[in-house]
Amino acid sequence: MGFVPFPPGARLRANPNAYGIAEPVASANAAISPRHLDAVLMPVVGFDRQGNRLGMGAGYYDRALRHLRDGSRRWRRPRLVGLAFACQEVDCIVPSSWDIPLDVVVTERGVIVPVRRRPSSTQWSN
Repeated sequence: MGFVPFPPGARLRANPNAYGIAEPVASANAAISPRHLDAVLMPVVGFDRQGNRLGMGAGYYDRALRHLRDGSRRWRRPRLVGLAFACQEVDCIVPSSWDIPLDVVVTERGVIVPVRRRPSSTQWSN
Protein backbone atom coordinates (compact mmCIF):
# COMPACT_ATOMS: atom_id res chain seq x y z
CA MET A 1 0.00 0.00 0.00
CA GLY A 2 1.27 3.45 -0.87
CA PHE A 3 0.09 6.99 -0.36
CA VAL A 4 0.24 9.51 -3.22
CA PRO A 5 -1.10 13.04 -3.79
CA PHE A 6 -4.59 13.25 -5.28
CA PRO A 7 -5.22 16.88 -6.26
CA PRO A 8 -8.59 18.06 -7.63
CA GLY A 9 -9.05 16.96 -11.24
CA ALA A 10 -6.44 14.21 -11.02
CA ARG A 11 -6.98 11.17 -13.21
CA LEU A 12 -7.74 7.69 -11.94
CA ARG A 13 -6.69 4.43 -13.55
CA ALA A 14 -8.49 1.12 -13.47
CA ASN A 15 -6.96 -1.25 -10.95
CA PRO A 16 -6.88 -4.96 -11.81
CA ASN A 17 -7.56 -6.02 -8.20
CA ALA A 18 -10.53 -8.13 -7.16
CA TYR A 19 -12.54 -5.06 -6.18
CA GLY A 20 -11.91 -2.97 -9.29
CA ILE A 21 -11.14 0.13 -7.23
CA ALA A 22 -9.66 2.94 -9.34
CA GLU A 23 -6.36 4.46 -8.18
CA PRO A 24 -4.69 7.83 -8.74
CA VAL A 25 -2.19 7.98 -11.59
CA ALA A 26 1.11 8.88 -9.94
CA SER A 27 4.77 8.38 -10.63
CA ALA A 28 6.77 6.08 -8.37
CA ASN A 29 8.65 9.04 -6.88
CA ALA A 30 5.39 10.76 -5.85
CA ALA A 31 4.89 8.46 -2.85
CA ILE A 32 4.33 10.14 0.51
CA SER A 33 5.50 8.61 3.77
CA PRO A 34 2.55 7.97 6.12
CA ARG A 35 4.53 9.90 8.75
CA HIS A 36 3.82 13.05 6.72
CA LEU A 37 0.05 12.56 6.67
CA ASP A 38 -2.18 14.15 9.30
CA ALA A 39 -4.96 11.56 9.08
CA VAL A 40 -5.85 8.36 7.27
CA LEU A 41 -9.49 7.42 6.70
CA MET A 42 -9.77 3.67 7.07
CA PRO A 43 -12.60 1.35 6.04
CA VAL A 44 -13.92 -0.85 8.81
CA VAL A 45 -15.56 -4.28 8.67
CA GLY A 46 -15.96 -4.33 12.45
CA PHE A 47 -14.78 -2.27 15.43
CA ASP A 48 -15.01 -2.12 19.20
CA ARG A 49 -14.98 0.72 21.75
CA GLN A 50 -11.30 0.11 22.47
CA GLY A 51 -10.31 1.20 18.96
CA ASN A 52 -9.66 -2.28 17.61
CA ARG A 53 -10.60 -2.75 13.96
CA LEU A 54 -11.36 -5.63 11.65
CA GLY A 55 -10.45 -5.02 8.03
CA MET A 56 -10.52 -7.32 5.05
CA GLY A 57 -7.76 -9.49 6.50
CA ALA A 58 -4.82 -8.68 4.24
CA GLY A 59 -3.04 -6.37 6.72
CA TYR A 60 -2.30 -3.58 4.21
CA TYR A 61 -3.01 -0.76 6.67
CA ASP A 62 -1.17 -2.48 9.54
CA ARG A 63 1.96 -2.90 7.40
CA ALA A 64 1.82 0.61 5.94
CA LEU A 65 1.35 2.15 9.39
CA ARG A 66 3.57 -0.15 11.45
CA HIS A 67 5.64 2.82 12.66
CA LEU A 68 2.68 3.69 14.91
CA ARG A 69 3.39 0.63 17.08
CA ASP A 70 6.42 2.46 18.49
CA GLY A 71 4.89 4.23 21.49
CA SER A 72 7.99 6.28 22.31
CA ARG A 73 6.94 9.42 20.42
CA ARG A 74 4.48 11.92 21.91
CA TRP A 75 2.96 13.16 18.62
CA ARG A 76 2.59 10.49 16.00
CA ARG A 77 1.20 10.83 12.54
CA PRO A 78 -1.12 10.03 11.03
CA ARG A 79 -4.22 9.87 13.18
CA LEU A 80 -6.34 6.88 12.20
CA VAL A 81 -10.03 7.52 11.56
CA GLY A 82 -12.22 4.46 11.09
CA LEU A 83 -15.27 4.90 8.86
CA ALA A 84 -18.09 2.52 9.74
CA PHE A 85 -21.78 2.05 10.25
CA ALA A 86 -22.97 1.76 13.84
CA CYS A 87 -24.20 -1.79 13.14
CA GLN A 88 -20.56 -2.84 12.61
CA GLU A 89 -19.72 -2.31 16.28
CA VAL A 90 -18.99 -5.46 18.27
CA ASP A 91 -18.36 -5.94 22.00
CA CYS A 92 -14.73 -7.01 21.75
CA ILE A 93 -12.08 -7.63 19.13
CA VAL A 94 -8.95 -9.35 20.39
CA PRO A 95 -6.10 -7.63 18.53
CA SER A 96 -3.07 -9.39 17.15
CA SER A 97 0.39 -8.05 17.98
CA TRP A 98 0.64 -6.31 14.58
CA ASP A 99 -2.78 -4.60 14.72
CA ILE A 100 -2.79 -0.82 14.84
CA PRO A 101 -5.71 0.61 16.88
CA LEU A 102 -7.88 3.45 15.61
CA ASP A 103 -7.75 6.92 17.16
CA VAL A 104 -11.42 7.57 16.46
CA VAL A 105 -14.38 5.89 14.71
CA VAL A 106 -16.99 7.88 12.78
CA THR A 107 -20.43 6.37 12.20
CA GLU A 108 -23.78 7.75 11.11
CA ARG A 109 -24.65 8.00 14.83
CA GLY A 110 -21.62 10.03 15.84
CA VAL A 111 -17.95 9.98 16.73
CA ILE A 112 -16.53 7.33 19.05
CA VAL A 113 -13.27 8.01 20.85
CA PRO A 114 -11.81 4.70 22.02
CA VAL A 115 -11.68 4.00 25.75
CA ARG A 116 -8.25 2.38 25.60
CA ARG A 117 -5.90 4.65 23.72
CA ARG A 118 -2.27 4.24 22.80
CA PRO A 119 -0.15 5.97 25.47
CA SER A 120 1.07 8.73 23.16
CA SER A 121 -2.25 9.43 21.45
CA THR A 122 -4.21 11.04 24.26
CA GLN A 123 -4.34 14.37 22.46
CA TRP A 124 -5.14 15.43 18.91
CA SER A 125 -2.66 18.28 18.83
CA ASN A 126 0.97 18.64 19.74
